[in-house]
Amino acid sequence: MRNTQILSTLKEIADPGHSALIIIDAQHDFCSEKGAMAQRFGFDMKEIREAVPRLNEFIKACRETGVFVVWVREIFSDKRMHNNQKSLWGAGDDIWLIPEGGKGIEWYEGMIPPLESEPVVTKWQYDAFQGTDLERLLQAHGIKTLLMTGFTTNVCVESTARHGYEKGYYIVLASDCSGTPTPAEHEAAVFNIKTYYGQAVPSGGIVQLWQDRQAKAA
Repeated sequence: MRNTQILSTLKEIADPGHSALIIIDAQHDFCSEKGAMAQRFGFDMKEIREAVPRLNEFIKACRETGVFVVWVREIFSDKRMHNNQKSLWGAGDDIWLIPEGGKGIEWYEGMIPPLESEPVVTKWQYDAFQGTDLERLLQAHGIKTLLMTGFTTNVCVESTARHGYEKGYYIVLASDCSGTPTPAEHEAAVFNIKTYYGQAVPSGGIVQLWQDRQAKAA
């Protein structure tokens, strides 16, 4: 990916014409108190559940503004997992997190569903670029900027943001539309992204830029 113009301000970077909303792993096992993460580790999913309504509103705003919306879901499949993954998450019938064909891979019940026109990318690793057609989709739509959202901030969201940065995409984390079981994990990921990979701002700040743009164009 090559950019001929350097974009500096958030207004330039988050231009709807070249931005994609990336929704990472808004799935049962990562969001629900009945999901595998909560049940296995005893995590309190309050922080994640509270981020879901904000993410839903941001999705609606992106749709209204014409931002390209991409849904990403993760599945652990025995035939695709490396041995180091199996050591952590189980193998064969003992895979306990987001197992292929299980309820854990379904969208979290609090999420609004994808539209038929919105692509769903299935990934098999933390990183949404690894072994998927995500980059092809982004290139086909002339995308320069990734608006990162989803769960969890410090694992799959950050992994994808890092890879996206290294591929040349501008990275903007909608910091209130992602989450982790603990505030410390979220804050660490926000710090990493805004310091080393791009920007991290509340979704309302992005939407306000779009509204101001539309008002000036009216």
